[in-house]
Amino acid sequence: MGTIVYARKESLDREVAIKVIAQHAAGDQEEVRRFMAEMRTVAALEHPAIVPIYDGDITPGGVPYFVMKFLSGPSLEALLNRRILEGSKFTVEETVQVLRPIAEALDYLADLPSPVIHRDIKPANIIADDCTVMLADFGIALNGEHTRLTREGLRVGTDAYMAPELYPTQLAQQPPQPTAASDRYALALIALEMLTLVNLRRATSPQQWAHSRVIPQLAAHNLADSDAPRAAALNAFFATALNPDPQARFATSAGMIEALAGVGEVGAGEASPSTASSVPVSAAEAGHSSQRRRLTLLGGALAAVLCLVGITGALALRGAGWDEEDSTLAQEFPNLLPTHPGRGPWKNLDCRPVEPEEGQRSRILCEGGDLTLVAADFGTEDSRNEILPSVMEELISEACTITSAEIPNQPGTWGVYPTGVSARFAFVLAGPDAEQARLSIPIC
Repeated sequence: MGTIVYARKESLDREVAIKVIAQHAAGDQEEVRRFMAEMRTVAALEHPAIVPIYDGDITPGGVPYFVMKFLSGPSLEALLNRRILEGSKFTVEETVQVLRPIAEALDYLADLPSPVIHRDIKPANIIADDCTVMLADFGIALNGEHTRLTREGLRVGTDAYMAPELYPTQLAQQPPQPTAASDRYALALIALEMLTLVNLRRATSPQQWAHSRVIPQLAAHNLADSDAPRAAALNAFFATALNPDPQARFATSAGMIEALAGVGEVGAGEASPSTASSVPVSAAEAGHSSQRRRLTLLGGALAAVLCLVGITGALALRGAGWDEEDSTLAQEFPNLLPTHPGRGPWKNLDCRPVEPEEGQRSRILCEGGDLTLVAADFGTEDSRNEILPSVMEELISEACTITSAEIPNQPGTWGVYPTGVSARFAFVLAGPDAEQARLSIPIC
């Protein structure tokens, strides 16, 4: 619907984000009305977890825009990608801390005199910024005071986070209607993904997703610091939170997150809450077959404190500077990695040393915006080749040849593997632009 650009209001010394309607939509009156409805809807909202709008108008050339608070991010989607790279699931406590503000925002929207249904609750629309978490992108929200702008019968939202009642059936007399309960279902799916690093939609067939979803037994996913009582409590929690009947779910989003917080307090020997009956094994356990072996380059636990919403993350720093092995890795790729920990020459990523995994001599983690890069030195080509996927594509330039592949079961995560004299090294990129970024990574 639109493009978001960074700007600065010099007279106020204020950084802002400006959303401008997409060029292809500027001439479509229905799209323009939807864009302006988003601006009016969000401008009327006042909640600490909803991105505020400062101003909005239509340019003399007829292009609608509005000005919002600038959030540097990252999005929860980026944080999930980082955790997938690290092999580090969110704990129940971390999940509660991230999602509680969003739950409170959803209840605020539902309790308005004219309730607002967001309709696109997903990790990409949850932004962590300056130790706060905020909900963004109301481009397809429904406000009872405005005429429905979506064509009748059109399913709107992101498939991977859409509640089952929003999928039409042949017997339905009217198109499905989104409600606060469907937004709440999407939030529960996000909690499930944070706790397991499994996107339930990707592990489910389209037919099953639309008509007969199966919720996974979380104990099978080896939840961090979980024991049998806690796993049972989590299974019961999600049986309610993801119940196919909207009326059988938690009554409020905040109540749902508080129930999850109560699950986090369940310990060994304590009785688990009887929120609902046990849940059948998920289709996620069957998984999808793949010709490629799962890349294990980036698993393992890391440790440091992230300011973002007080989450204890997993970045175990070894010290202020490169050690001898890190220095060798950084010097091998001077256009990619900095000579000392800090901002690197490529995409202004912030680079730091992290503990190497088994088989590695050194490992460097770089982050910036929604892009995460990990560089690793395996010492020899044979050691490096042990972790390579079995199916890869060859990328050839005038300077060198590299091989690359998307990591199995980790959409948006790409491995890049030099050949020749640099064949002992490996790189992994994660984030929305990782596929394109790998084509310009300066390792030749």
